[in-house]
Formats: sequence, structure tokens, C-alpha cells
Amino acid sequence: MADQPLKAHFVADPIELPDGRRVRVSAYPDGSIRFRVDGLPYVLTEAYLSGNPEKDKAIVKLSPGKQGSNAAYNYVEELEKRNQR
Repeated sequence: MADQPLKAHFVADPIELPDGRRVRVSAYPDGSIRFRVDGLPYVLTEAYLSGNPEKDKAIVKLSPGKQGSNAAYNYVEELEKRNQR
């Protein structure tokens, strides 16, 4: 039998961003953290995940695909589809 996914032991209330997207953070017993964000696609544009743990913080920055990435076209195309409905 495959390992069952860990159940989150903490799920924060969703944070609504000014443009209506929502962000939710979950924490798991193994110490992992999960970020769930509406409004795909996103591109990982910044990540600091190691360093001096006594003075550094982990930072993860996601940007909408429209930030000049290969996802830019998909992001704009998806917005246009939504607006045509």
C-alpha cells in the first residue's frame, strides 16, 4: 500500500488579495509548509531556501505568468477566455 499523504495539522484562514485571488497556508507534522494560490499560472521568480538558519529566512516568490516568462502568453490567454464567458 502506498504511503498516505500527511494531513495538515494547521490550515490558516485564506487571505484574499486586492485582486480577488486567495492564498492559503498549511503546515504539516513533518515540518513542511504548503502554499495554495488561486489564479494560475505562476512562475517561481525568487527562492532563498538555505543559508544561515539563525539569521536568514526562507523566501519564495511566485509571480503571475505575465511577468515576461514562457507562461506569459498562457496567462493572458486564460484571462481573455474568462472575460469572454
